[in-house]
Amino acid sequence: MSGVFLTLGICFMAVGLLPLARWLKCKISKHHWRVCEVENITAVVSNRIATLELVQLQTMLVSFRFNGHLHSALIGHDEKLLARFKQGIVCTVLVDSDNPNIIYNNAQLWQSFTLIWLLAGLSLLIGSFSFS
Repeated sequence: MSGVFLTLGICFMAVGLLPLARWLKCKISKHHWRVCEVENITAVVSNRIATLELVQLQTMLVSFRFNGHLHSALIGHDEKLLARFKQGIVCTVLVDSDNPNIIYNNAQLWQSFTLIWLLAGLSLLIGSFSFS
């Protein structure tokens, strides 16, 4: 039984490290990107005729300052980012320094997933040693 807990603990800890590895990869590949604070978020409604599958795609218009100029870009609807912005929490996006219309949502919500998986893996590892 302790061997199963040990194996599961190692697997859970590895899964917990994956979001951290993804974040580091994004940071390295986007090293020329700049962090900009979100100034305003507006819901975007489209009146275009589209197929039924595309009706569910919602977008938001995110406004931010880059090099002293106000820019806006469309991103996919992110309920967590919108809720954080409405609560007055500072929200940021990563902006491509070569083309300010290309942005990456920098929500930083991966920490909670990483923490949960790492704690579960650590608990299983401790459990594997206590059962042996």
